[in-house]
Amino acid sequence: MIKQAGMLVAVAVLAGCASSPKPYWHKPNATSDDAYTELSACRFQIGLSKIDKDNEELMVAHCMRGKGYRLLANDS
Repeated sequence: MIKQAGMLVAVAVLAGCASSPKPYWHKPNATSDDAYTELSACRFQIGLSKIDKDNEELMVAHCMRGKGYRLLANDS
């Protein structure tokens, strides 16, 4: 029983190390709060447009890029 618990902990730790970093929206001279506000605005606008779920994230990405943001990998 103890060996199984130890194995589960080891697997969980390794899985955490292997997971990819979460991407974030970046724009020079913009704060993370600015990015959050702009992302929320894009999502709201796309939601009002009644875009189908399959294309929502693509349209949000286009909206953010149009505002000068780029999606980057989080290195931390």
